[in-house]
Amino acid sequence: MTGNYSTREYREKLYDDLHVRLRDTVILMCAIFIASIGLNMNSTAVIIGAMLISPLMTPIVGLGFGLAIFDTRLIKQSLEVLFTQVLVSLLVSTLYFWISPLSYTSSELIARTSPTIWDVLIAIAGGIAGVIGSRKKEANNIVPGVAIATALMPPICTAGYGLANGNVRFLFGALYLFLINCVFIMLINIVGTRILMRKSPLSSFKELNIKMRIGLISLIVLLVLPASYSAVTLTIDQARKEGIKQFVGKEFANHTVINQVYKSRDNELVLTVVGDPISEEELETILQKQASYGIQSVQLKVNQVHNSTKLDSEMTKEFYETINKYIDQKLSEKDSQKDLVKENEADKD
Repeated sequence: MTGNYSTREYREKLYDDLHVRLRDTVILMCAIFIASIGLNMNSTAVIIGAMLISPLMTPIVGLGFGLAIFDTRLIKQSLEVLFTQVLVSLLVSTLYFWISPLSYTSSELIARTSPTIWDVLIAIAGGIAGVIGSRKKEANNIVPGVAIATALMPPICTAGYGLANGNVRFLFGALYLFLINCVFIMLINIVGTRILMRKSPLSSFKELNIKMRIGLISLIVLLVLPASYSAVTLTIDQARKEGIKQFVGKEFANHTVINQVYKSRDNELVLTVVGDPISEEELETILQKQASYGIQSVQLKVNQVHNSTKLDSEMTKEFYETINKYIDQKLSEKDSQKDLVKENEADKD
């Protein structure tokens, strides 16, 4: 079967797909369980696998299509399925993280708590690809690719982690990301459907009553503004961290930095250095160079440990903590290399 679905054929297909069936619910539960394990174990590959089998995309596409053609039955059906799937997803992920012995926060979980404008752009681009791919009758990898790119599963699982651990920031941050993905995929489906129907999306927008128009515009603004602010903040933070890294590496090259802490709340960089004493004049010269690294607003505090003096208790603790972290890191790398060698030898045998 080749070609594209007509608007009528695609509507009938969505009618058939948008039902709360036991088999679809079981698939969703499995996908959520897999994604939760992937987030818990910090495994990107496992998370991607969960996104590939997730049925979450269908009701969002159905909702956008229903709004585009003003089909109240399809809109209601899509909302029922989406609400049920979100509820099941939250329950399963919350249960998993509640019973999981691994309670630490992985980087994969953290990544789903601070949406930015880039997530909006990804949802828009994914939505455009999804509109085109979902209309094709033959099997294609566009829709699975959109599911991976827009990442609907991980935010829901992260929200479950927030519920299980009583972490409000994780709960609302992840739900915000999920809402961004849902809304913009839906909006792109509305526009795309109108274009495919050879009808201007602008004319369809004018057909909506004033309350619905204001509601849609307000929703877009409410979603985009916080994401834009997060993107600006993230960009500034990354630039500051890179500036600090270069500043410490070049200006303290003749000293051994045994501890380096940046306190974002106070915008303060605290360095503990070992080596020849740094005079007040030298330190003042170093401070004047901060502007060239773009960190002129950062307050610098240097704790000097001279070669001829003993470390006080706090500096001793910092020193040994740094050394222990370094040793643990090297041992971990060595163990990983040994495991890799053993696996390669086993494969050869």
